[in-house]
Amino acid sequence: MIMSLNRVFRGLGVFPVSLGLLLFTVPVKAGNWNQFSVCITQLEKFDVSGDDASIACSDALIPKELSECVSIIANATPINGNDSVRACFQVRRPIDLGNCVADIYNALPNLAVVDPETDTEEINLLTLLNSCRTSLRPGFYSECVIATAREVSDMSPVRAMDICLSAQDFPRSLFPAYNE
Repeated sequence: MIMSLNRVFRGLGVFPVSLGLLLFTVPVKAGNWNQFSVCITQLEKFDVSGDDASIACSDALIPKELSECVSIIANATPINGNDSVRACFQVRRPIDLGNCVADIYNALPNLAVVDPETDTEEINLLTLLNSCRTSLRPGFYSECVIATAREVSDMSPVRAMDICLSAQDFPRSLFPAYNE
């Protein structure tokens, strides 16, 4: 009985090795999984020229994340694709940037009010994009902006963005004994 079990275990030991060698010989189509082509194709959907898309995707650390960031912003806001590419390219975590912009834009409807004389919506949207890009922690930043704009009476979304962006870990007015 022990001899027959030894033969079975030896036979099972050979199976995974031979199966692994067989998998190495199966050809894989690289075109469907090429993250650079996915990035370029996605950016072109949002009115980014082919040249600009190819340069941005080729220089990106993770091209699929760059295009995902632009996609998140473009699907949630009327921000221009070229502006989104520039902002998404300049951050370490582009998907967090996209979520920050989309969350604030969706939560604060008065951010998108258009003033026909000054085209304020355009200015507010670029301020939103730039402030999320500048923030070190876009997820917490978006929560701060949304809470500040909602909870403080007469607080404009742009002012809330400025306040949350300039926030410190230990503000001196609240903790005067704290010295760096």
